[in-house]
Amino acid sequence: MASPQLSQLPPRPPFSALPLDPNGPPGNAWGLYGKDDQFGALNLLTPDVVAAAAAGEICTGERVALDWVLTKPSRPSFGRPPFVWKMLPNDEGLTINDDELAFNTQCSSQWDGFRHFGYQAAQRFYNNTSREELTSDNLGINVWLEKGGIVGRGVLLDYADFCQRHNIDSDPFASAAIPMEHIHKMVEEQRLTFKRGDVLLIRVGFTAAYDRLDADAQTALALRPDPNFLGVEPSVAMLKWIWDNGFAAVAGDAPSFEQAPVRGHWRADTLQDNVKDGGMIHQVLLGGWGVPIGELFDLEKLAATCRKLQRWSFFISSMPLNVPGGVASPPNAVAIF
Repeated sequence: MASPQLSQLPPRPPFSALPLDPNGPPGNAWGLYGKDDQFGALNLLTPDVVAAAAAGEICTGERVALDWVLTKPSRPSFGRPPFVWKMLPNDEGLTINDDELAFNTQCSSQWDGFRHFGYQAAQRFYNNTSREELTSDNLGINVWLEKGGIVGRGVLLDYADFCQRHNIDSDPFASAAIPMEHIHKMVEEQRLTFKRGDVLLIRVGFTAAYDRLDADAQTALALRPDPNFLGVEPSVAMLKWIWDNGFAAVAGDAPSFEQAPVRGHWRADTLQDNVKDGGMIHQVLLGGWGVPIGELFDLEKLAATCRKLQRWSFFISSMPLNVPGGVASPPNAVAIF
């Protein structure tokens, strides 16, 4: 059977029609692609969408890697262990080496998979999946590779540059929200037009700011009593904007795509009040819609390249690790202009 085209997917209901499963938690789109679906919004990356992205975005062949070095943060937040690397010389004295890696997949650049964060009060992951049903590779990040990974058109919103140009105070280490007003203004200034299935990237300048810290300051950052970080506002307005634009995935360069701590006291509106224990964007995107969330991407060279070329869209290719049942993975991502 031929792969479906975008026009052959189920009609996308308006945001006002959510939740699709009335017995499920707020905002869910369970069942949109079938009761057994494991791909969520990645279903939008149909062959015609990917082909159009390649034809429209790859012009010069200039490439920019988007993975931050695995050894950073040197002291991860949230009590997670740091990256460990060992080189293993051959015991028989041959000119051969192996190496071993040990790391938490939530440290450094990563995609959050659909096993990572579900609806907290309902205790359900994407498509009404319980923790007990997470057997074998059900909702594992490896399943994404069946569709060839996350490949298509990428778009960058450069919030760090926006704040600098408009003399707006912006601290990636503070708990603050990128308001919808600023999102709309960036889109207008960068003259961006979104397409269904785009991969959205937002730069707040976290990795660059982190690299300017000395070792003691990096350690102190991880030991703060609250993991405060800049991110998109956890609001119904933000969710509606993401849904209406039909993004296949979203990512940023901060430890949390949304304002952190994600389990904070934010009460922006009715839906937020009904999504208990915080993490509004995480709960709805991962648990409700199956939209991968990327964090700690290295967007510095990408932003510089976009400014140089005066274009904010590109072809993006990301192949997560093929780990059966994986919860998260380094993105192994590249942008191609």
